Amino acid sequence: MNEDLTLVLGNKNYSSWSMRAWLALRFTNLSFKEVNIALFESGAQEKVRAFGGETGLVPLLVDGQCAIWETDAIIEYLYEKCPSIWPSTPALRAKARSFCSEVSSGFSALKNEFPVNIRIRKKAKVVSKETQKDIDRVCQIWQNCSDAYPGPWLFGEFCAADIYFAPIATRFQSYSVPLESGALMYKQAILSHPLVSEWIELSRQDNSILEKFDSV
Repeated sequence: MNEDLTLVLGNKNYSSWSMRAWLALRFTNLSFKEVNIALFESGAQEKVRAFGGETGLVPLLVDGQCAIWETDAIIEYLYEKCPSIWPSTPALRAKARSFCSEVSSGFSALKNEFPVNIRIRKKAKVVSKETQKDIDRVCQIWQNCSDAYPGPWLFGEFCAADIYFAPIATRFQSYSVPLESGALMYKQAILSHPLVSEWIELSRQDNSILEKFDSV
C-alpha cells in the first residue's frame, strides 16, 4: 500500500475525468488521499498547480515528488503498479487502448450536448446528427465487444476500457438516451458495478451546483 498517493479531483457530480481516475485508483486497491477542488471557481487552477499539475486541470495524481496529469497518463502510471488495469494480452491491450483514445479525443458532440451531471434525470429528446453519430459509435463498440468476449465487461474482465466508458453510461442515464438491447445491458452492468455505484452515491452527496450544466 502506498500512502504517498494523492488524487486531486473536481466536483464528483460533474467531473467525468475525475471519475475515471478515481475508479482506476480504487480498482488497483492502492491507498490514496483525495483532495477535492471545486471546478470553475476563482483560483481553482492555481490550487491544482500547487500540487504540481502544470495545466491546472483535474484529475492530478501525486506520488511523492511525482505529479501526473491527464487521465491517460495516470492510467499508464497505474498500469506499472497494477497490470490488470489493462487486458492480459498485447492484442487486447492495444484494442482497449484504441477505444480509450477514442473516448479521450472524440465524441465531442455527445460530450457537449450531454455534459456529465449524474444527479439529473431528463426526458429523451431529439439530438443533433453529430451527437447521434457519437451515440451510435459508442453502442457499436459496446455491442461488438459483447459479441466477441464473454461476460458483462468489454474485454471479459473489468478493465480501464470499462472505466473510460462509465461516465458515458451516466450520460445515457441522465438524459434518457434510448439504447438497443446489447448496449442497454452493458449500460446497466457498468452502472451497477460496485465501484461505479460507489462514485454515483458520492456524486449524490456532492452539494455543488453548476448552473451551466444543470440548465441543459
